Amino acid sequence: MQYRIAHSGITWGYDASTAEAAVRDVAACGYNAYETIGGVIEAYEQDGADYAALLAKYDIPLIGTYVGTGFRHDSSPAEDIKNAHNWIRRASEMGATTVLIAAGSRKDGICDTTAGWRHIADAFAEIARIGLDHGMQSAVHPHTGTLLETRTDIDNFFDAADTDLLPFAPDTGQIAKAGDDAVATLEDYKSIIAHVHLKDYGGGRETGYVGYEPIGSGVIDIPAIFAMGIITRR
Repeated sequence: MQYRIAHSGITWGYDASTAEAAVRDVAACGYNAYETIGGVIEAYEQDGADYAALLAKYDIPLIGTYVGTGFRHDSSPAEDIKNAHNWIRRASEMGATTVLIAAGSRKDGICDTTAGWRHIADAFAEIARIGLDHGMQSAVHPHTGTLLETRTDIDNFFDAADTDLLPFAPDTGQIAKAGDDAVATLEDYKSIIAHVHLKDYGGGRETGYVGYEPIGSGVIDIPAIFAMGIITRR
């Protein structure tokens, strides 16, 4: 089985100042495609720059846009949905096919009610429908520090969600960092995986980059993940 492997620009930073360096370096490494944060595209283009021209300069296609949200299970998603619409529209114009949706922060408490998870799932579904209107498949991305972090959170979310509209975009490193088994989680949800962030984790020791390791150097059984034969939707 052959996989298309892209790289995210998040390693270089979260703002426009590193946008060109990230695209340049990913292209130079020979990756098939590029993924970035919706807000980075918006920030880069605020002063008249053209993100599509940047991608063309380094001859690398955009595969996806990351849509982080700030709303919680007990607050309105209206502003996030507005932002998502703008980011998705622009990414689709550049040929992107995937929207990665991430939840808001858990620093003010976790979501522990069915109604709360339905609220999150309903808002994500609205974002996903915007994606479909622009020819893009959305997928849900768990991340440490967000309401959707642990295996319990993942299970609760997908119990509340329409997985045809909102399939899974797991991040192996984030799942392991949350204290859960990345391989088992991907195996259990294999049938609804649309996109994967492949990272390795150091098992809790400081590595110089928020606990992560180069792939194959950490605690995650990376060969086992490839051996699953995951077939994504894009």
